[in-house]
Amino acid sequence: MALLLAKGEDFASWRGVEEFAVAYREAAVRLATRKHPGGIAHLLELMEDLIAVVDQENSAMQQELDRLVDELAHASEQGQLRSLLVGFYDRAYHHFARFGSPVALFRMSETFLQALADCCLRLAQQQIEEPLPPVALILMGPAGRREATRFCRVQLALVWDGEASEELMVQLGEELAAWLRVCGVNLEETITPLNSDWRGSLEQWQARLETAAARNDQRMLIELLRLADRTVLVSEDSVADRFGSICQTYLRQRIFIGNLVDRCLTLSNGIGMMGSLKLAKSGPHRGGFSLLDHAFLPLAAAVGGLCLMHGVDLVGTPERLRGLVRISKLDVDLAERTLHAWHCFSGHRISLEQSAIPGQDCRDILYLLPSTLKAAEAERLRISLETVADLQRYLQVSFGAYT
Repeated sequence: MALLLAKGEDFASWRGVEEFAVAYREAAVRLATRKHPGGIAHLLELMEDLIAVVDQENSAMQQELDRLVDELAHASEQGQLRSLLVGFYDRAYHHFARFGSPVALFRMSETFLQALADCCLRLAQQQIEEPLPPVALILMGPAGRREATRFCRVQLALVWDGEASEELMVQLGEELAAWLRVCGVNLEETITPLNSDWRGSLEQWQARLETAAARNDQRMLIELLRLADRTVLVSEDSVADRFGSICQTYLRQRIFIGNLVDRCLTLSNGIGMMGSLKLAKSGPHRGGFSLLDHAFLPLAAAVGGLCLMHGVDLVGTPERLRGLVRISKLDVDLAERTLHAWHCFSGHRISLEQSAIPGQDCRDILYLLPSTLKAAEAERLRISLETVADLQRYLQVSFGAYT
């Protein structure tokens, strides 16, 4: 199963592809030896040709996506930027349709967003006459877990090092938000540098975290815990590294982790008392199953809570699970089942997005209709949701022993 997943769901990982090819070749040899020993050479030749065709197709798609990313380094026109984003995601979703790899799409999307943010920061700085301090742009939410897609609502924080006037940094935040929106990026309305809570110097961010912990301010704790899922878009003069150290120091405190654990345990894993899926009972999504509420949110919260507890400062759910296993804070069986669940949910998510209308709210897209699932798909979804419940219980036990 691991080798099959390496091809079907982690196609961007060449080590996985090579291992799959070796195993596939060995299986073909065994089969041919048993049934058609005289035709083994011809069979292997056909198999090698098929693998080479797939390899070339993947490489050609990747080169085209890389070309679009490279064009951002010199882009400056609004129409050009929007065209690059549309073209990139059209090709990225085509790659998913061909190879079925959420990991590949997420990696390509992160690379594109980093190049786009770098471009937008360059264009924003050109609009400002005064010198700016070294800055960092930080992604949170799904994009902060390296799970960005075309429909992802981007949560963004601005950090800088040193003294700077409020007016200057407000202007930078406004220019950045304007350029990103021009490009077609869906910004989460209240979680951008336009909001004073999401911009500040390193000293100001540290003061916010200190205040939230000292006051046990539930609203502040909830908001600042968004920083548990963060990745760097742009960083000048190691600002992001120093910001990351501040975040880890405070977010590992029991008061922060306790808030996250409490909220995680209240989230539904989507399976009702009688074993059926919990479906929307009213509204426009009546009869649909919410992947956001019952799958992604509880899984991400549980993995994030475990990582904060055990000091695993890694980005991305697969990387975090492997990190927890390496330090023996998560057993291999639960980690592997959780990774399978993540692949299951992510595959459904991207498949739903493929047929969505650009500009549609991501929260309206992530509803599965159980009647459209094949028996094997429905069973895999059920097992994945049960795994989320197991992970939530493990989080509760782990936090009980946390000091």
